Amino acid sequence: MKGRTTCPKCKHEFVLDVPDDIEKPEVVCPKCYNKFTIKAKNSDPESDDECSWEEHGEPRKTILSSIRTKTDKPMMAAILLSAVFAIGITTAAFSETFIESSMNIASKAGITGTVEILVTDQTNNSLPDINVKINGESYTTDENGLFSAENIKLGILTLELSGDGYKTQTQEILVTPLFSLESTIKMEEGDGQGEKVEFDATGCTLILAIFSVFALLGTITCLKRRHIDVAISGSLLGIFSFGFFFTGSILSIIAFALIMKSKEEFENGKKGKIF
Repeated sequence: MKGRTTCPKCKHEFVLDVPDDIEKPEVVCPKCYNKFTIKAKNSDPESDDECSWEEHGEPRKTILSSIRTKTDKPMMAAILLSAVFAIGITTAAFSETFIESSMNIASKAGITGTVEILVTDQTNNSLPDINVKINGESYTTDENGLFSAENIKLGILTLELSGDGYKTQTQEILVTPLFSLESTIKMEEGDGQGEKVEFDATGCTLILAIFSVFALLGTITCLKRRHIDVAISGSLLGIFSFGFFFTGSILSIIAFALIMKSKEEFENGKKGKIF
């Protein structure tokens, strides 16, 4: 039995354990080493024992099994997220085609983008009066070497720059909604046609693949009905795997709703509840 008592000599209070079968145990104060006996508070009040004690300690916590009603929602969410993973990986493998088709859909819906280009020479001096052609329209850089345009068609577009004393430069750029494209292009001195710079979709491929892997992690946790935080994160990040015609995003949103409706069925690493 664990209890708390006070030394009658130095008044030092301390906690101790005594066997249950000893009625009047003798203890030693850890501070002044005084020996004295203790008794239970509900014992004879006329006893001449030097000190009394009381039971000490916090209520015990008991772990009991918890019965949960299982549904098919986590399994359905797992199936959807596995489809998101497959769609996302396929999209990543054909990322350039995906970008063009997605941007075409957005353009048909009337969505446009903004482009801002700084044109300089090889020593980073800004170049004014440089001719810029994009999407059939012609522009000219201002005195600071800047070219800025709004309401530009979305997608992978070809940008052509030319000026007196400089080679004509052709570069592919990606125009997206919501974010303004800001870039710096360096012109090379000379005549004729310069080297064409094509759009590199490697970065987009990597990003789509990463978000698809998160959807796969969500699939595993839904199948095991464990780690609800990972399942939720996988469904939310899976939205950004997109997929052709945004099918991956749609399926991820549905999976997220199923997970939230069945979150009580997921274990948090412990079996049962603490009371």
